Formats: sequence, C-alpha cells, structure tokens
Amino acid sequence: MLFLVSICCILGAGILPFFWASTQPILSDKFSTTMHIIGSLSGLIFVFIQISYQSTIQYMLPLQTMFGTFSVRFDTMSMLFLIPIYIISAMSSLYSISYWPTLTKGLSVSLKYRLYLSFFTLFMLLLVIADNFIMFLICWEIMSLLAYFLITIDEFNDESQSAGYLYIIATHSGVIALFGMFAILQTHFGFYDFSSAIGNVNVNLDFASAIFLLGLFGFGIKAGIFPLYFWLPNAHASAPVAVSALLSGVMIKMGIYGIVRVISFFISIPHWWGWLVFGLGIISGILGVVYAIAQHDIKKLLAYHSIENIGIIVIGVGLAMLGKSYHNDILILFGLAGALFHIINHSLFKPLLFYSAGSMIEKYHTRNISHYGGIIKVQPLTALFFLIGAVAISGLPPFNGFASEWLLYLGMFKSLLSTQNALLPVIGGVLALSVIGGLALACFVKVFGISFLGKPRHIELSNIKESAWPMLLPMAILSVICFILGVFPFVVEELLSRIVLIFNHQPINFKLEAMTDLSYAYMWFFSLFALIAGILFYTFRDKIQMNIDTWACAFPYGSSKIQYTPASLAEMIMGLFSWTLKSRHNELSVKGIFVKKYQYYLHQNDKIIYFLIKTTDAFLVYASKIRTLIHNGYMGIYVLYIFTALIIMLLYVGQ
Repeated sequence: MLFLVSICCILGAGILPFFWASTQPILSDKFSTTMHIIGSLSGLIFVFIQISYQSTIQYMLPLQTMFGTFSVRFDTMSMLFLIPIYIISAMSSLYSISYWPTLTKGLSVSLKYRLYLSFFTLFMLLLVIADNFIMFLICWEIMSLLAYFLITIDEFNDESQSAGYLYIIATHSGVIALFGMFAILQTHFGFYDFSSAIGNVNVNLDFASAIFLLGLFGFGIKAGIFPLYFWLPNAHASAPVAVSALLSGVMIKMGIYGIVRVISFFISIPHWWGWLVFGLGIISGILGVVYAIAQHDIKKLLAYHSIENIGIIVIGVGLAMLGKSYHNDILILFGLAGALFHIINHSLFKPLLFYSAGSMIEKYHTRNISHYGGIIKVQPLTALFFLIGAVAISGLPPFNGFASEWLLYLGMFKSLLSTQNALLPVIGGVLALSVIGGLALACFVKVFGISFLGKPRHIELSNIKESAWPMLLPMAILSVICFILGVFPFVVEELLSRIVLIFNHQPINFKLEAMTDLSYAYMWFFSLFALIAGILFYTFRDKIQMNIDTWACAFPYGSSKIQYTPASLAEMIMGLFSWTLKSRHNELSVKGIFVKKYQYYLHQNDKIIYFLIKTTDAFLVYASKIRTLIHNGYMGIYVLYIFTALIIMLLYVGQ
C-alpha cells in the first residue's frame, strides 16, 4: 500500500501542476515538490519496513504476453537501489524550486520539466523491481528517453542538444545489446524473468559468455565504464543541475544494477570474466580522475569524477567475481559489499557536489572555475557543503566515501592474511585505489582552493548573496546523511550481507563486523579530540584572535592575476599523464619591450573520446563510399543483383 501511495504521489507531482500552474506558478512549484517529497517518504518507509522484515515480495501483474507474465519483485537488491532513487529525486525536486522556477523559466518548459522529472523517477523505481525481462526493457527504454528529454529541456542551448543526441545514440546501442542478451536467455535457456534465472545458468553451456559480454556492454554504456563513457561528460555538464544530480547519483547506477543481476545468473564464473571487469574498473577509475583534474568546467569535472567512482564500484565487483572464480569468500564479501556501499555513498555525495556547484553557477552564470575566487566570503554555507562533498568523494574520514573504500581495502588485506590467498588482484586493487584516492584529493584541493579561497578573479562579489533555502536544504540533508553513514556504517551491514548471499548463492563464513569496529574507533577518536580541543581552548582562550589577515605569500595587496589558475595548479599532474590527454593552447605573442597584455590558454581534452569520434567518423565515411558504389543508380546493376541472388538461392535449394 505504501509503495502504491508513493507511486501515485510522484505521478501527481508531474501531472497535477498542469491544472493551475498558469494562474499560480509559485504555488504550483511548491505543490509539485510537496507531492514528490511525500511520495519519496512513503516509499522509503515501505523500503525500511521490508528490510526490517527481511522479506521478498513478488506480484504478478494482470498482463500475460508471449514473453511471460509481467511481474514485479521486491528483493534485497531492489530495496538497496530504491533508497537513492527516492532520496535524490526528492532532493532534486526541492532544489528545482529555486533553480528552475516557473516564473523565470517559462510556463511550458517548467511544466515539461516537472512532468519529465516525476516520470523519470517513476520508471527508475519500476526498473529495479521489474522481474520480467520484457517489462525491464520497456522501463529501461522509457527511462532512457526521459533522461534525453531532461538533458535537452533547453531547446535553445546547442550544447545540451548535441549532448542529448550523443547520449541517445549511446543508450540505444546499449539497448540493442540488452535485447540480444535477453533473447539468448529466453530461447536457449527458457528464462523469462530474473527470479528464475538467478543461480541457474551454467557457465559451461553455449552462449554463456555471450550473455555476460552483451550484458557488460549494454549495462556498461549506461554506467559509463571505460571506454563506453563517451556520452557521459557532455550530458552531465549540459543538463540542468538537478538533472545532473539524478543522472550521476542514480541513473548510471542502473547500469551497475544490471551488471550485478547478470553476474548473479551464473553458478560459477570463469577467471577471465573477473579479470576483465577488474581491469576495466581500474582503467575507468584512474582515467576518470585524470580527466577530471584537467577540466576547467566545474560540471564536466564532476561528471568525470562519476566515471572515477564507477571505476571504484566496478573494481569492487571485479574483486567479488575473482573471489567467486578462485573460491575466495573474503574477496566476495568485502568486494561486493564495498561496491554496493559505494553505490549508496556516491549517490549521496555526488548530488551534494552538483547542488553546490549549481549554487555557484546560479550566482555567477559561468561554469568556468578560473572565473571564481573568494566565494567562501559571500557563500559560506555553499562552501561548507562543497567541502563536505569533496572530503567524502576523496575517501577521507569521517565521511561515507572513506567507509566504503575502507571495506575494499580491508577485504584485500584480509585476503592476504587468510589461507585463500589472492596476491595479484590484491596488489592491483590496492595500487589502483591508492592512485585514484590521491589524484581525487589533488583535484578537489584545486577546485576548492581556486573557487572558494583567494581573491575574486573576474567576478565582483559585492552584490552576491547566499543561495535560497530550497537549494541549501538538500545540501544540508545530504551532508548529514554522508556524516551518519561515515561514522555509523554498520546500519547497512545486514542489508549488504544479504545481497552478497544473492550474488554467491550460498552462505559465506565471514561477516562484516569490521563496520561496527570502525564506528567504535570513531567514537574513541571524537571523544579524545573533544577532550584535547577543550583543554587547548581553556588554556589559550585569551590569546585567540578571530580577525586576522591570511598570509598571502608576501603579496597581501597583489593583483588577483598572480593567483594560481586551474591549469597551473594541475600542471605537474597533467605532465605525468600527458599520454592520455590531447592538449590545445592559444598564446598571444609578446611584442615590444614593455608588454601591456599577454594571454595564454591551455585546454586538456579527452584523448579517448577524441579517438572514438575520429574512428567512428572515418568508419562512417568509408561505409558511405561503399554504399555509393553499391547503390549507384544504374538499373542494370540492380537487375544483376537480383539475378545473382536468384542463382545463389537456387544453388542453396539444390543442395
């Protein structure tokens, strides 16, 4: 009943504003948001009740087809993915009151925006509970189309339109692969739904590897795994901020959901499957953060960090697959639990960062980091929330990003100490996560330092004020949840353990008790920190000066032009990874003895995307030339084609 209430409220949030938005636009926005929040709260209550009862619910819908009966299934894995959908969709709806108001954006566009947002949420909800393959594909396709409508909602923005075209090409390429995968499962194995396929596909049978590879390709495009991420940076950067938060925080996780579901079909896993997924995760994580450091566009930078975090998640999934193939229970438990926990965590701190970035973009009307500076003086709350998100995404304590990455580290180290040794994946995983974490920290030192600290570069701050409460409240809520999950990670311990059981098909002797140990360690640390801080404050309370100038490298009155730029601050790291980047620079030549003006622009582009686009373009040109030769317009040639086809068919029949 609660789930149906949530569905009805979310539908109402998109449909009902059409009736009075023309006369009461402000009230219409608030009503839509209220309905969406009520629906999300109802859904969350339903999810937490089902998790506490540890029950699996399955409903058969009154729709019988040649591909089986449409059915929905609420199992533990579905519950896990329902949580971020409800939370982030509600936060994006609330955020949109100020960021996408009807009064300033226009009635028609705002009504479509609210409608698409609610239906996008609805079909993601239906997707993760769909049990029948055809119902799943229908929800997948509608979800993808609604994402395209949201990306291209601004019809006069050429950037968003081109990003939408690239996205729709990518997502339909993935759908073709998924159709092939489900067709094989139906025709060769006789399965029409997920519940019947889980744990019942023998990897030694024909087409087993084809199922895995088609699923990895189809779902990997949506997730943004290397090298299938080519659509992601532009789509996330061009969409409205609240939509970017949903795309990055929730939609790309649907790809991970599909990959984990497909892997759970198989009784056992070949070694090369695990190594393939593990390797793709390492490459995605490292290249994602390297390309993020090179960006000047704050939304594109955050988009590349989505690729990085998907890489971390895929590393965990790869470790679990390797553990299953080598019969290492520790890698299975900690690898998959860490990956699933990081899915939850990334769905929280990444929207937090997008919302904070949107707060700056709304005020300064630019996404270029090099135009910011000193923002903390006029937007202290935005700066605080961005800092919390930056600490979380960098994998630093005490926030949730550290807790999930710590699970992966702990699983690898425990695996070395056990009798079920797995040296190569442990070494590769530890090195990869260390490099990714260090580069992520360097990236956000750059972003936070240039954007919020120092002096204003190109923007006057005197008339800038903090964002409105509908934009700040979602940031505050997500910040609190990031802290709670970081300090008390044991709250998801039981849920993760039950999902691992679905993946492994049999109980594991080890438990995730280390998550409780982490909470105890935090309690001791906070108690000791409070004691020392109290003693220091009591001792030096009379000597503390609150108003003091920041030391500025002996240039307290210098020009803002002497400050670091994004390119100069990241120059050393970019030099180390120059082989992955396509550099482009413009330089104004110096003339005369006394130089009045000098400009130098450096842009680092994604070499992988450039190579893919160039290769695809060359292939299409070559294919068009072949087509021109075949279809040349001469009637005699077409008669020859028909005659040749008849001869071939006659020869075939004669055999």
